[in-house]
Amino acid sequence: MAKDHFPQTLKTWIHQKLEEGHRGREELNRYVMGIYSGPLQVYCRGTGSFHLGEPDDIVSGFFADRLSRNDYFEGWKESGLRLRRWLMNGLGFYLKEQAREQRHAGASSRNETEMEASTPDNTAEVEADMDRAFAVSVVRLALAETQKTCDTKGLREHWRIFHKHYYDGLPYAEFTQEFGVGAARAAEMARTVAGKFRSALRGILASDGARESEIDTEIETLLELSA
Repeated sequence: MAKDHFPQTLKTWIHQKLEEGHRGREELNRYVMGIYSGPLQVYCRGTGSFHLGEPDDIVSGFFADRLSRNDYFEGWKESGLRLRRWLMNGLGFYLKEQAREQRHAGASSRNETEMEASTPDNTAEVEADMDRAFAVSVVRLALAETQKTCDTKGLREHWRIFHKHYYDGLPYAEFTQEFGVGAARAAEMARTVAGKFRSALRGILASDGARESEIDTEIETLLELSA
């Protein structure tokens, strides 16, 4: 992805958070950790780096090191990489750094570019596992955001109907009576929430660096991977 294709809305949001100082950076970091912690732990397991510690501890250490760097997100934007790939590559280097420290070699890879990837023997398999974990993480976050939106907009019944039909897989006819609406009205209410859910997914994928033309296809892929 060329630099000039970086989503303008995300540029604005990231710059806003960075310009807000410490509090804005904390919010940005929490957002990144909330989405990518699980997928990066999956990557960590896939590289077989168990001798370096538990995956959750390793990823926490990685975030503490990388996200504390003032220019970390600038480096990502200049790389043209999807954010999950940038983080995965960075974690690969972090694992190498930790291994060197354990060997007391005294060498450091801090001067290496994080655009280069760590290359475990089963790279394709590890990346596929991470992508699946990313899909699950994104869908969970989008569902949580959608539920919060529905709660604040007085659409709690809409949310419950959406969840029963789309998440629990129940036909409308099996539960609409408890809501006092017919199947047609229930479907309309669920579609309202489904639209908000897809909007939440679009926002998260834009945050990962997806181009506008890619997002609709990626949403379908995400839903398939997370099913």
